[in-house]
Amino acid sequence: MHEQEWDQVATTFEEEIFNVPANDHKGLITEAVERFASRDAVATDLGCGVGRTLPLLAGHFGRVYAVDVSSACLAVAEEACGAHANIRYVHADLSKDRKGYPQGDLVLCINTWLNADAAMRAGIVRNTCQSVKRGGHLVLVVPALGSALLSTLRQVQLNQRMGMDPAKAERKALPEGNGWAHGIVPIDGVPTKHFMAEELQALLAERGFVVEAVEKLEYGWDTEFIDPPAWMSAPYPWDWFLVARRVR
Repeated sequence: MHEQEWDQVATTFEEEIFNVPANDHKGLITEAVERFASRDAVATDLGCGVGRTLPLLAGHFGRVYAVDVSSACLAVAEEACGAHANIRYVHADLSKDRKGYPQGDLVLCINTWLNADAAMRAGIVRNTCQSVKRGGHLVLVVPALGSALLSTLRQVQLNQRMGMDPAKAERKALPEGNGWAHGIVPIDGVPTKHFMAEELQALLAERGFVVEAVEKLEYGWDTEFIDPPAWMSAPYPWDWFLVARRVR
């Protein structure tokens, strides 16, 4: 999605855009923020949207920068977080030059590396990494390619239980598009970049980061299916949650 499209969903953001922090039942995001918290440090939320994690950051860091491509989303965030005087709001396109905010001790980036356009995504990845101070940490959440494959498998199983033969069950389950080899899988019809854990580790290593933790941020099957059947249990769909430290 581009700036104008994000502006259009600003007032309906909570209804239309999946809330990762609210569904982080293990508390991985909160735990990471609390672990690196310091009143002498700077935290940045890249792609902050309407500010779901800004109160958490503002309560643990001296200065917080809320960065987003959508001025409309930033306006909603600023109104919602008015009680926190230590937040600065920055309108910036992360696919272009990094400007308007300093490097942070902690950079939080939740489902911002989603763009299916490789050139735009490369800019976002580059500017995300450059936003972290040397010695600072990146806390990253991205869609998992393995989870998309698992959801497809569950759809195949569901189709077969509804009486389809195996070949038809597979055809009906496979999302449209030919970008699977590059991790491009549709979400609600929108081509969306998904990642392997190894891909993230390689991307960050060449940009001067050491990955300290990679975990599954798991969700219920109701995030993938309407009224999922009782037999559809673990393993569950997930995003990748990653913590990395910049060493150079």
